[in-house]
Amino acid sequence: MTDTPMTDPSHPTPPCPGLLARAIGIITAPGAMFVHVVRTPKVAGMIFLVGIVAGLAQGLPQLTERGRAAALEMQVQQMENFGMQVTDEIYQTLEARSHSNLGAYTAIVGGVVGTPFVAVIMTTLLWGVFNTVMGGTASFKQVMAVLVHSQAVSTLGVLFAAPIMYARGTMGAGVANLGALLPMLDETSFLAKFLGTIDLFAVWWVVVLAIGLATLYKKKANSIATGLFVFYGVVALIWAYFTAG
Repeated sequence: MTDTPMTDPSHPTPPCPGLLARAIGIITAPGAMFVHVVRTPKVAGMIFLVGIVAGLAQGLPQLTERGRAAALEMQVQQMENFGMQVTDEIYQTLEARSHSNLGAYTAIVGGVVGTPFVAVIMTTLLWGVFNTVMGGTASFKQVMAVLVHSQAVSTLGVLFAAPIMYARGTMGAGVANLGALLPMLDETSFLAKFLGTIDLFAVWWVVVLAIGLATLYKKKANSIATGLFVFYGVVALIWAYFTAG
């Protein structure tokens, strides 16, 4: 006969908070909330919340004339950043598509569908590094729960930026990046591109993700954050190098 572990009735395990409570808790007290997330990993609800909020924040403004114009300008800029020449014919085609509201619906659906896809890729990378390279024992679901809950911070950044970009009639990398704080720089320069990738909400997200991973793997958050920031910096440098004019 196998003994079954018993839970001490005098110290019952507190229930995992609800979805909105977890999202708010990650923003206000991530260390305490990640204890619940690690013990009871829940993924689906937070993925849907992050995806639908991001999709609506990007898609709804495109249902207005100002939003369509901003999205069109961003699309043209992205094509030019990758060396494509936007001719008058191409621009007219893009403009016609913008009036069909296809971009708005694509952004909304893309947020819901794309978020789980990105989460799986990022989780695979983190799980591989911490479990295979560093000898951790966390489950894939636990790592994914930490990741998607940390994205509550990213979602807050999207909500913060959306109305400001709409009021300005622009869409892009956000309003809290270092490039936006230094408008005197040439937008096509390497420095402007690099600083444009350093978003304050992204920095906050990295810190929160480090706290979650430290809680899960029982390691120092400072060490994990350092590694994540190094990776972030390398990606930012590569992006700036290939997109600078």
